[in-house]
Amino acid sequence: MCGRCHAVGPTGQSPHTDAPPFRTFGEDKLYDNDFGKRLQDGLSTIHRDMPTFKFSRRDADAAVNYLKSVQRSRKSKP
Repeated sequence: MCGRCHAVGPTGQSPHTDAPPFRTFGEDKLYDNDFGKRLQDGLSTIHRDMPTFKFSRRDADAAVNYLKSVQRSRKSKP
């Protein structure tokens, strides 16, 4: 779902010019203890092109873990 707009890997541009690459979100800013819960409750933003997504707990946990792994892989590159 997300890859239609966001760059979801460790490199590359996002297909949608206003969608930041996932690797640039930053663990401190976005992955606090509430982020998984926000995904479960229905994550929505002020961006008109961003749909509201509602995740199961399992999918929310998987999404958070994936996003964290992308952040770490970015940090480990020179």
